[in-house]
Amino acid sequence: MELQVGKSYRVKNDVFNFKAGEVWSLVREGYQIYYGEHNFAFANTEKSCNHIVLRDASEEDMEIYSHLDRYFEEIEE
Repeated sequence: MELQVGKSYRVKNDVFNFKAGEVWSLVREGYQIYYGEHNFAFANTEKSCNHIVLRDASEEDMEIYSHLDRYFEEIEE
């Protein structure tokens, strides 16, 4: 699963600071080659922000990155 900027996602399973049932919109995503980091910035309806940084050097992070569908499901707005 690939998360897309501008789309909203419901959290299926707790991951980092995201709790199951919450709805977040992806507002920015990117990859920093130098650091080997996948970066995701989310906002909710209250305009609160939350970030995920997944590092290539971490097996746990890459397991999450490879299976984002376990943690997020796209919803229609």
